[in-house]
Amino acid sequence: MSDITTVTPAEPRNTRKRRILLASLGVLAVAAIAATVLLVQRPASSGTKKDTVAVQTATVTRGDLTEQIRTQGKLGFASPRDIGTQLQGTVTGLPPVGSAALAGGELFRIDNAPVILMHGDLPVWRSFESGMSDGADVAQLERNLATLGFFGFDADERFNWDTQRAIMKWQKSLGLEQTGSIELGRIVFAPGDVRVQASKAAVGDAASTAIISVTGGAKVVEVFIDPAQQPLAPVGAQVKITLPGGAETTGTVSNVGAPVEREGANGKAVKVPLTLTLDDPAASEGLDNITVTVQLTQVKGSDLLLVPVVALLAQPDGRFAVEVQLKKPAKDGATTKLVPIELGAFADGQVAITGGKLHAGDTVVVAK
Repeated sequence: MSDITTVTPAEPRNTRKRRILLASLGVLAVAAIAATVLLVQRPASSGTKKDTVAVQTATVTRGDLTEQIRTQGKLGFASPRDIGTQLQGTVTGLPPVGSAALAGGELFRIDNAPVILMHGDLPVWRSFESGMSDGADVAQLERNLATLGFFGFDADERFNWDTQRAIMKWQKSLGLEQTGSIELGRIVFAPGDVRVQASKAAVGDAASTAIISVTGGAKVVEVFIDPAQQPLAPVGAQVKITLPGGAETTGTVSNVGAPVEREGANGKAVKVPLTLTLDDPAASEGLDNITVTVQLTQVKGSDLLLVPVVALLAQPDGRFAVEVQLKKPAKDGATTKLVPIELGAFADGQVAITGGKLHAGDTVVVAK
């Protein structure tokens, strides 16, 4: 916190220029400090009359040096996609928008028979039937049948009599013909439960590969940052999220994507996509597809001596100093002294001091 202090020079002196380094340090482990010099000139005194010069001061502190960025993101349901079927027929039933489909649940109906959601990363690419070749998709199906209570064995990649009998039990529970095989398009694999975002078809339309639009069941925040800022956002990093109206919540970086090219105000630029998971999903209740503010923070050092960058004075030898206020005037009447210092890392307008006779609690002069 800065204060206004009145400094009264003891003797007239010539105009002098204060050189202030405005520096910034990139967030990479090895980064260059870009600096500019700001000239601030104090009024010169005339004759023997004492001048009163108002200056701004700050207190030297000890603590953590943190790098922060604020950017905007989009809060909404994750992983939007269209779902349909390879079955031939007519759409005879659609789910309500906003409803959820769980593993084993109905997505929609074709010729009055349900198309069912199951969990798995592999998409359905063939029918399941006796004589089919072994594959990871068979094991994926058996795991789902086991979860639903129809398969009582360890899942493997072979379609055998145990698999066929489990399918028949499953078909019976749905009112389907008990064939022991599953035609292509009767089930849809998705990584998790889905939420119906919109209908892409109407009852009476021909079946197609885009019947409903779905999302993941949980809301996330999607953010795009500059590649140089990526060290602030590793997977697992905590972030602060400000919702419309000023309410704050927290989130966690759950995924860092590969850099992509995005259109911006100044043309195309390369950005890194982040996915943030809300720590308290209830905080986003009633909110969807809205802009939020995200704050990413990285601690660059702990228990460091810190001063504002605007307190730095460039010296003729290329080093830096700060002007420290004396607790009482010196014998010559001076109220400040110049203290040479050595600089460490920069972040958010602060610089770490690694050398010099400067102490926490000292008061330094800064530029207005």
